[in-house]
Amino acid sequence: MKYGAAVFLFRLTALVQTAVMPAFPVFGVVPNLVLALAVAWTVVRGRQEAMIIVPIAGICVGLVGSQPLGVALLAMTPVLLLSELRTLRLTPSDFLLTVAVVFLSSIVYEIVLLAALRLQGETVGWMAAFLRAVLPTAIVSVIFMPPLYWLVWSRSEVLRRIRAYV
Repeated sequence: MKYGAAVFLFRLTALVQTAVMPAFPVFGVVPNLVLALAVAWTVVRGRQEAMIIVPIAGICVGLVGSQPLGVALLAMTPVLLLSELRTLRLTPSDFLLTVAVVFLSSIVYEIVLLAALRLQGETVGWMAAFLRAVLPTAIVSVIFMPPLYWLVWSRSEVLRRIRAYV
């Protein structure tokens, strides 16, 4: 199976995000590791793989997280739209683009989760939630993104070298 390792990696990351990271909050929030990994994968590996990887990431978060399964999947879809920034080549490196897309995607992801809470009848203080949860989560996700980016990038470089010799 071509994406077997990716499924394992996203399941492991989702478990770490939901089981381990809440014990070690940074600035009072938990980084969205699965989102950061999905963005790194999308920017490094391209849109074709992103169409498969992003739904896998959303399902993995939905299966182990506290939010409903479909909400996590829905909140992950903007990653696909924001990944199109890669084709514009706005930055000289994919790393800087990944930082920007993780930041924007985290904000959109959290807003979608807040909207889902509101639709379920919960009261949401939008400004307070943005300042206390959405913005800090986006910043912390960017801080935790470099090792995930390196993991995807180094694996992609190895694959490119192997394919070049075949």
